[in-house]
Amino acid sequence: MKRRFRKTFITLLVAALPLSIFAQSGAIESAYDTLTVEGQFDYLFNKSNKYEEYKVMRMSSYAALKQNSLDSIKVYSQQISVLNQEISNLNTKIESQSAEVDRLTTELNETKLKQDSMSLLGLLVSKEAYNSIMWGIVLCLLVLAGVLFSLFKKGHTVVKATKKRLEEVQTDLENHRKNALVREQKLARELMDVKLKNKSNS
Repeated sequence: MKRRFRKTFITLLVAALPLSIFAQSGAIESAYDTLTVEGQFDYLFNKSNKYEEYKVMRMSSYAALKQNSLDSIKVYSQQISVLNQEISNLNTKIESQSAEVDRLTTELNETKLKQDSMSLLGLLVSKEAYNSIMWGIVLCLLVLAGVLFSLFKKGHTVVKATKKRLEEVQTDLENHRKNALVREQKLARELMDVKLKNKSNS
């Protein structure tokens, strides 16, 4: 009876051993789900049996760790690929925006130049230069107006003096003509008197 009990116990033990191993393996693999890759390595190392200076691990645990590592690498590779694509897209966008910023900066500088400049004879000159040129033209016109006014005033004075002199000359000429006419009439009378006198004497 004792022998039979022992045999039954060994049989149950042998039958339960794979279940225990499977349960432990399942426990290890389920523990992997909550750990990082490094944590999984540490967990497997700690749960593995020690034999002298070696660590003995279950093949299923190793396979699960390997699969998890490969899956993580694949996920990380995909994430890296996605991030690289995003970086590339961002770099393209940055380059596009930089080009746009450069274009807008150029347009802004041109607009500021146009605002700060004035068109003079088809040329763009600064407002300060434009003001200087305009004031220079105004001063030149004022000087020219002053010179012309001075010349006009001088000419008017000369014309007035000449007109006055002409009137004086005309007056003198009229007086001289009258005097000459008077002398001529006087001489004519004297001549008539002489002729009459000579006629009466003869």
